[in-house]
Amino acid sequence: MRQRRINLLMVLCSLVGGGIGFAVGEVLLASFSGEWPTWLLMGLYFGQYALFVGLMCLVAEMISPRLNGSGWKQRYVGASWKMLVPSTFLLIGVVAMLLQFAYGSTFQSASSSNNIVMLLDTSGSMNRSDPDSRLFPAAADMVQKMEDGTNVAVISFNDSTEVVQPLTQINGQAVKDQVVQKLREQTGMNGGGTDIDKALQTALDHLQASQKLANSTVVLMSDGYSRVDLDRALAPYKQANVVIHTVGMSAIDADGTQLLQQISSATGGTYFDVAHADQITGAFGQIIELTRHERTLVSPRSDATESSTLYAILRVVSLIVIGTLLGLALGLIFDNRHLAKSFTIGGVVSGLLAGLVLEAGFIGGDLPAMLLHLLAALLLAVVLTLFTLLIPVTIGTEPSSFQRRLSRSKALPVHTGDGKANSKRFDL
Repeated sequence: MRQRRINLLMVLCSLVGGGIGFAVGEVLLASFSGEWPTWLLMGLYFGQYALFVGLMCLVAEMISPRLNGSGWKQRYVGASWKMLVPSTFLLIGVVAMLLQFAYGSTFQSASSSNNIVMLLDTSGSMNRSDPDSRLFPAAADMVQKMEDGTNVAVISFNDSTEVVQPLTQINGQAVKDQVVQKLREQTGMNGGGTDIDKALQTALDHLQASQKLANSTVVLMSDGYSRVDLDRALAPYKQANVVIHTVGMSAIDADGTQLLQQISSATGGTYFDVAHADQITGAFGQIIELTRHERTLVSPRSDATESSTLYAILRVVSLIVIGTLLGLALGLIFDNRHLAKSFTIGGVVSGLLAGLVLEAGFIGGDLPAMLLHLLAALLLAVVLTLFTLLIPVTIGTEPSSFQRRLSRSKALPVHTGDGKANSKRFDL
């Protein structure tokens, strides 16, 4: 007998599980992005998410066994608990690692390059902050670490600005050496005041003139303070999603430090505080790591693959695979092939919807990433639990092989799917 059933408590609990998995996942992203390998981070992200969804669905069916029957609850819920972690956290976590590894790989040549503009303070106060003239050599070291294909420009500023190095593509060691040599020649030239507002405007004008505003990063190093109308100065940067990383010296000027922190925070950048000028090289090295775009399954693409159809398909397919395995995992937990079929088909649909939400949301750019993560997590969790209304579940089936293994050495009542039990011995 085949029936269409639904466990409304499971639907509700799946939403709760998806919400918990989303919250834990956001903590993982905030705490370890850039520190852990992306494949490991995505494996943990989706593994723990699947664990919480599976856990809440199992709890719901234990409280109200609408789908698997009361006989399962009485005799085989212990086996379901044993299957919970292997079928969710381990299975989906490992597969998510493999999917992220594929998604993070480069399958097509870049159609555009990263653009990095360095704004370097050469005001008179730098004679005290940087007596050994470490700033430009530190910038030269940063250029040495840049990958081929990166466009780099260097602008010095005090009361006025000077384009030391126009935006140039790093294409081979010879070009890199030329830029480095020019930077190493810029020492002992400090004087005048500090005009950060003019420096930001010059960088913006230079990027716009080069038609390279998109996919750009600005690195601003200063030891001083100046008046800046942040709303006006940063509006075009924020509109174009240009990140500004800042490096300051709080021991020299606390007001300047606060200004740099506001600039980096407003544009999604990072502020680095250095106690001495010889630490600037290390700060620039960390910024280089931040500018190397790493694609993840749950983040927008900000490199040359931003509008790539191939990577859009890869993301959606990856979410479909994860949704399918999540549905299969629930079938394994309940050890019911009919539920497995229903949940797996539902998982295909839920994964498709979650993938489309992420991809369309990131391309549109109208919603914050965290909200898109939440919508995808809730869809992925709840849609598959609704498919028992569409895919009938067979009632009155023979016990599964897993249940038989549990019963083989003694006569145990075996769940038949309709709430009844028989005491037949099953020996394998």
